Amino acid sequence: AGCCTPVPPDAITAFAVRGGAVTVHRAGCPSVERMKEVGRAEVGVRWGDSAECRVTLTAESFGRAHLLADLTEAIALEGVAIVSATVEPPTQQRVRHTYTLQLPDAAHLPGLMRAMRAVPGVYDVSRAQHPAAAAH
Repeated sequence: AGCCTPVPPDAITAFAVRGGAVTVHRAGCPSVERMKEVGRAEVGVRWGDSAECRVTLTAESFGRAHLLADLTEAIALEGVAIVSATVEPPTQQRVRHTYTLQLPDAAHLPGLMRAMRAVPGVYDVSRAQHPAAAAH
């Protein structure tokens, strides 16, 4: 699910949605409670052996010249592909970058987050928790 972008080894649960598809959420995602409240049945899921995974990270930073270039370079040097990126306009000299990334393996996540935090001006990198849209 795009609202919480689970990756191994996150605890997960899933719900059937239209067309026979299944959305997989992190167990602590606010959408899980909403799905249960509207009567959606949980589907048993577990992580398979597939290595690639997609995750959304938010980097909080102080604004400075070349920050975007330095962050994208740090991501690329970790061997991670950028699927999408948004940069919010600065507020009080602080900038929020949100990246959806394709990792070759979930084991790369801690190192990637450390590499992003090491970029000068970045003071926090966290897993994004998107505001949940209406229940599916």
